[in-house]
Amino acid sequence: MLDELKLEQIKKHYLFSGLSEKTLAEVARTTKLCELEPDQHLFFQGEQADHFYLILSGQVKLTRLTPDGNEKVIEILMPGQTFAEAVMFMHKDDYPVTATSISDAKVFSFNSKHFLSILEENPKTCLSLLGDLALRLRGRLNEIENLTMKNATYRVVRFFLNELEKQGETNSRVELSIQKQLIASRLSIKPETLSRIFHTLKERQILETQGKIIIIKDVEKLKSFE
Repeated sequence: MLDELKLEQIKKHYLFSGLSEKTLAEVARTTKLCELEPDQHLFFQGEQADHFYLILSGQVKLTRLTPDGNEKVIEILMPGQTFAEAVMFMHKDDYPVTATSISDAKVFSFNSKHFLSILEENPKTCLSLLGDLALRLRGRLNEIENLTMKNATYRVVRFFLNELEKQGETNSRVELSIQKQLIASRLSIKPETLSRIFHTLKERQILETQGKIIIIKDVEKLKSFE
């Protein structure tokens, strides 16, 4: 029964959509289900990277230690997203980040060497993966530009606009699924700076807060505030 559940979940993801039923069944048999509690580490930066993962439920954060010992949030991952698959193609065989659950989470764990052998026999799947990695690289380059050349207010405004786009809300509501402290780390700003920008945007009648719900009262004004 578990293998059938694995098969149904796995075949929904583009990484596996080009595989035959026989190959999918083989992948499902070798896939492990990991159930995580909040703040549980899946792997640590520097550990040997022999698996990659697909999130079924919950949220996972990827973090990296900076030279001064601080933790920097690199990415917040949601259900349906994979991570650590790019490490399969790197010359180094260790994880460049630490993966930690934010909430209760369930993830599938895939053996990287096994999947690489599958890619060698499935060029279509390999090309799909490379396309996704290229898009992620472009996103990272844009992020680096924003973090190094744009001020804190721009980053916060861009965060809201990106969330509106992702959530597709017609009534301009953004639900914060993670703590503000994590958002601040993700944007490379201090929590107090984030709070100050929130306060300014509320004073300007651009947004209002209702707990974890952020209501964007004037999207155009928010865009101009960049």
